[in-house]
Amino acid sequence: MSEEVVQLAANVVTEGWRSAVAKEGADLLGRGLWQKVQTSTRHGCDPLAAAARRLPEAKEQAHELVADALVGAPPADWAGACVVKALRNYAKKVPIPGEEVLVISAHALRIMGIYSCAVAGILNRCRCLDDLAESMAKAKLEEVLAAGLSE
Repeated sequence: MSEEVVQLAANVVTEGWRSAVAKEGADLLGRGLWQKVQTSTRHGCDPLAAAARRLPEAKEQAHELVADALVGAPPADWAGACVVKALRNYAKKVPIPGEEVLVISAHALRIMGIYSCAVAGILNRCRCLDDLAESMAKAKLEEVLAAGLSE
């Protein structure tokens, strides 16, 4: 992760931002679990980063399940196999109710992880910040960090 990204995050993580994230974290996880997240600096944000990475995988698995349910076993003939392949591709694009929650949840976990690393003073090795920075342009990163968990 570049020093530029770390410095950007350090500048954005103000006291007000920390308070907002702490309130949201306590609301989402419960006060007891949130206090454990806040005081657990041994691993930084690793558990939160790992969970955030698994959420998009769950979304893909759900789409595969929909495709499997709609299509079934492919026929032996070439024409039938082509139709089934087209149907599978279509089925994977069918919106699944609530799938946007998985993306929002991954984002929220990363924001909580960045908060945790900021409090621990280890932003330079924050996997959540690294993942967030990798997934968006620098200008967008500043906007997302500033917005916190407003979504």
